[in-house]
Amino acid sequence: MLDLAKEFSLSGFLEETEEDGSVTYVMDFPDDTYITVTDDNGRAPVRAKQNLVLACYDGEGRYLWGSEFKTFMELQMLCRQNPAGSPELLQALKDASKTLKNGEWASPSHP
Repeated sequence: MLDLAKEFSLSGFLEETEEDGSVTYVMDFPDDTYITVTDDNGRAPVRAKQNLVLACYDGEGRYLWGSEFKTFMELQMLCRQNPAGSPELLQALKDASKTLKNGEWASPSHP
């Protein structure tokens, strides 16, 4: 069985433990943005073959865009093709799916 925590680390993600004890996988990028990776329920993924949800935030913690992967292996493939934390990886992650991209949704705080 795949050690997902180890594989996230090898792909360039940091494991952060929140105040409530939950774990989040995070990667920082040079333009003061970062992404988080969770499962469909907002928790740390525990299986390689489960849907992953990526969310990108700016340095102030404001949501910018999201993307989805059907398995960890899909995410891992992009991470192997681009250096961790690079603008190229950030763009590849953003382009990976058509889920909640900036400009495709509206809310009171983001018209």
